[in-house]
Amino acid sequence: MKISGRIKFFPLLLLFVIIAGCTKKVEQPALKQGESQKTVIRYATSAANLPISFGIKKGFFAAEGIDLKVVTITGGVEAVTAAAAGEADLGGMGSPVLVGAVAGVPITIVGAPPAKGQHFVLVAKPQYKSFAELKGKPVSPGAPGQGTIQAFNVIAKAKGFKPSDFQYVNAGGSANSLAALQAGKVEAVITTETVGVKAELEGFGKVLERAVDYFGHYEHSFIFARNSFIKEKPEAVRGFLKAYLKTVEYLKSHPDEAIEFAITGLQQDPIPYKQIYSREIPTWETSGRVDFVGTENAIRILKDLGDINPHSTVTARQIVDEQFLPKVSQ
Repeated sequence: MKISGRIKFFPLLLLFVIIAGCTKKVEQPALKQGESQKTVIRYATSAANLPISFGIKKGFFAAEGIDLKVVTITGGVEAVTAAAAGEADLGGMGSPVLVGAVAGVPITIVGAPPAKGQHFVLVAKPQYKSFAELKGKPVSPGAPGQGTIQAFNVIAKAKGFKPSDFQYVNAGGSANSLAALQAGKVEAVITTETVGVKAELEGFGKVLERAVDYFGHYEHSFIFARNSFIKEKPEAVRGFLKAYLKTVEYLKSHPDEAIEFAITGLQQDPIPYKQIYSREIPTWETSGRVDFVGTENAIRILKDLGDINPHSTVTARQIVDEQFLPKVSQ
């Protein structure tokens, strides 16, 4: 299911004011004989979300009484606006989730994915040896409000540059920005680690910078739920997180199966995906808990970038509710 074309990027707080309360009701499908009712949850995420897709296929969500429907989006801004418009009940994405929650969009962070950090990389054409050489050149940092452009701006500031020192070109998501780099329309893109590996293996690009080197102790990714959905169906939120974390634990224990599913089921590029995820999956954190220190640091950085109102007094504790996570036995 793709998000409708009418959901566009607006300042998140303004969007909330305009559409708050305009939520849709999801009709439950008719039951077949002997079949128990499942709760439909519309989950906003990218098409290549490994735990979500794998958990659906393996039946982990169904076992918790959940019929999980994926609302395919390209970034965190779209995920948050989908929830605010009533087109998604839960979702998982990067820092725009934090921006939206702080701004007052009616969502609550209920957990965290297994890889929490800032994983974007800056990929440039092979002839560039330093970030400074990109000054004045066309670069694709992504759409306004997305984590990619935030990453580019943090790196630029650390290097002594400002956004106006570059020609910003919004070439779209990873696949489109990669095509723009290969076609010579831009000289550099901010993208995922797997795309960075692909660029280096195929010789059309090189990784100049890694965002993780500039963000410090930083939580980038979150799982959120729409406040009205939490109020109406708290047990569904609890069941979703139980199934999600069961999926994460299974994938971590079976990394070869995880990688094979990503390659065959999600059409991921085999060599770069194996190279990145054979290293990353064993480091996954499986509790689903939010790193509050990293989240507070993220709020500070996003205030500095202007994505969060610098005068906001909202704290991580005010926008995170971990009561729906499975209890860990002592």
